Amino acid sequence: MVKGVLVGFGIMVILALIPVVHFVGIPFGPFIGGYFGITAAGGYSPTPAKRALVFGGLLGSIVLLTTATAATVLTLLTDLNALWLWVPVAGFTFYTSSMSALGAMYSQLRAAP
Repeated sequence: MVKGVLVGFGIMVILALIPVVHFVGIPFGPFIGGYFGITAAGGYSPTPAKRALVFGGLLGSIVLLTTATAATVLTLLTDLNALWLWVPVAGFTFYTSSMSALGAMYSQLRAAP
């Protein structure tokens, strides 16, 4: 499962770094990462929903770790209001978790016979 999550996170980062594609890649990146990342994920789960939720939770925790690290550094180095930094961290983490779980679920349902 970790391999698939890292594939999904890599897809999100690549879509965010390409110059013109990032306008579409950033909002749809978690869904696309979940769609292609779940195919690389190993492990057994009895239902596609449970597997997609675990995938979304793991990808969300990676995003939480990276954005919280950036927000902590910005909080320590600047005099910005902490609310302006931590609300987007929570929002982006929730958005990434839910959209990647939806992408993973859609991928599994399309692959089901």
